[in-house]
Parts: sequence; C-alpha cells; structure tokens
Amino acid sequence: MKLWKKIGLASSVIVGAMTLVACSSNRSSGTTTSAKDITIGISMPDKALQRWPAAADDLVKDLSAKGYKTDVQYANSSTSTQSQQVQNMANKGDKYIVIASQDGTTLGPAVAAAKKNGATVIAYDRLIMNTPDVDYYATYNLQGVGKLQGESIVQKLGLDKGAKGPFNIELLGGSATDNNAPQFFKGAMSVLDPYFKSGALVSPSKKGVVDNFQQVAIEWTQQAAQTEMQTRLNSFYTGGKKLDAVLAPNDAQAFGTISALKAAGIDPSKVVITGQDCESQNVPLIVKGAQYMSVYKSDVRLADTVTSMISDVTAGKTPKTDSTSANGKKEVPTLQLTPKAITKDNVKSELVDTGYITAKAAGLN
Repeated sequence: MKLWKKIGLASSVIVGAMTLVACSSNRSSGTTTSAKDITIGISMPDKALQRWPAAADDLVKDLSAKGYKTDVQYANSSTSTQSQQVQNMANKGDKYIVIASQDGTTLGPAVAAAKKNGATVIAYDRLIMNTPDVDYYATYNLQGVGKLQGESIVQKLGLDKGAKGPFNIELLGGSATDNNAPQFFKGAMSVLDPYFKSGALVSPSKKGVVDNFQQVAIEWTQQAAQTEMQTRLNSFYTGGKKLDAVLAPNDAQAFGTISALKAAGIDPSKVVITGQDCESQNVPLIVKGAQYMSVYKSDVRLADTVTSMISDVTAGKTPKTDSTSANGKKEVPTLQLTPKAITKDNVKSELVDTGYITAKAAGLN
C-alpha cells in the first residue's frame, strides 16, 4: 500500500472521512497529506565537524517551511549510538528518516526497522551500505570532488602548462568507514596518476601512490592529519627536502596539515593544500594563502534536494533522480549535485555574496 494511502487510512479512523490538504505550500502540487502530521527524523554523525550541525539547521529550516515537524539527533561519532537513535525514530513512527551515516556499513538493522514501521529512508551525503532498505540517496558528485582537488594541484604547480618537476606530494585519505572517502580519493587519483607515471609528481612516503586508499585512510579530524603529517615530515623530509603539495580531502585534515607544517617550520603558503567543505575556520586560511583551495558543497542545496524528495513522496510522486548508487544490496536511486572549487579568487563571489559566510568571517575585511 502506498504511503499516502496508509496515512489517509489512519486519519480516517481518527477523524472520519476528511479530505487531507497540505498545510504548507509544497514544491509538488497535489499533496494530499498534511505535512504538520508528519515528523522527519534527521540523524547526523556528530557536531565536531561544522558541516553537520549546519546541514541539520538547513534541513530543519527547509522542512519546517513546508510544515513538517523534525526530530534531530547527533550520534557523537558513535556507530552504536546512531543505530539506536535511528531505531528510536522508527519506533516513534517518524515517516521519513534522513541519515548522514557515521559508518554506512553498520546501519542495516536500524534502517530495516524504519522500513518495517513504514518510513521512507533517505541517505544524506553518505551512502548506507549493504541493505535493501534505503529508498533514496542525495549527495554531490563524489569523484567530482576529488577531481577538483587533483585539478587544483595540477594547475597550481603548473603541470598542465608543462612543468616537469619533479614535485613532492603527500596524499591523505578520509575515514575508512565512510563510503565517500575512497570515491574522493579515486577522483583525485584519476587526475594525479598520469603525473606520477611521468615522474612529474613523486611521493617520498609512497603512501597511496598506486591508488591505494587503504594506505592513506585516516579519520576526518585535525588531530589525525596533524599526527600523520608530522610523522611523514620527520621521516621523509629531513635535510631540506621540499614538500610541494598535500592532497587533504577535507578542511579538518587541511587544518591539521597546516598545523604540522607550522610546527616543522614550513610556511604552508609554499605548499599546495587542498580541502573540502569550506569550514569557517578554513576560509580565512584560503584568503591568506595558507590553504590553497577547498571544495564547496552547499548544504542549502542538499537540504532543498532532500525536502523536494520528501514532498514528492508525500504527494505520491516519484522524486527526481539522475543515477543509481550500488550499495551492495540495491541500486539506490540517487540525485548528484555539482561541487565547486573555491580559491581566494572566488571566495567573495561564491561564499560571501551568496550569504554562506560574512566578509569579516572570511577574512576579507
């Protein structure tokens, strides 16, 4: 039985044969279920990274504007906590559950419970793996993120203009439990690998050079990156050997890399350092030149995408998708948004002028 029929049946038992109408102006016309009667569960991995509370705020704002109630929970970086929170949302009868997973491989039983209770499950940014109980996936082009990082390194070093190097580069990866992380790395290596093969790029540590993500997988934290980079600097960059670039897959790792470089007496502005998420503490570093670039994935756009999916399902329509993502058990209908590379040249136009960050916070004043 379709969701709107279930909701309509339950409502008829309570209030009789009433015509249900949406209490907010939905993107999808023809909505026949009252949004005010629907609670959306939102499960985020933690508050440690700025993007997750910001993403939750954007979702709540967008969904509330449509009349939905929301239930936001943070897992404090614990897979067991997130599983329990999703189970609780299912038990409470949340009709939609939006999940940015801490570990996408552990949530199978929790999302199975959600589906059993009639919920629609939407994976937010990170795919939930090895379960048939994920309905939709909203994300950004993951390999596209890595490609932007790789292209930025290539362009800044002048490799695309024929520079021969060799340039010394170190590669970092994201968390081994995050399905997105190897995709970021694969995208970056698709750009960088030809320059490794030609000898224009070399990695003294040799970590990850043969597209080996597991060799470079570390947690998405400043401390993990700082510790790893300090070890590599002490082991492979003695005697004045120069480091030219670091592939840091997110801004927390970029910040940790910068801290390690400073501790070693290296000017980070002389090293091409990538990042992702345009964290508020990193944007001024980009403006100052300590970090070369970051990849911007607007959570406002992602929240809008998820809200549209929910509005469509509520209206009995099939949400717009543009691809599918294999999670080991299912080809999950997916909508991929396009990320954007941010350098100091477009911080104002892409981040300040759009209201993402103030000029003062960005370090432009």
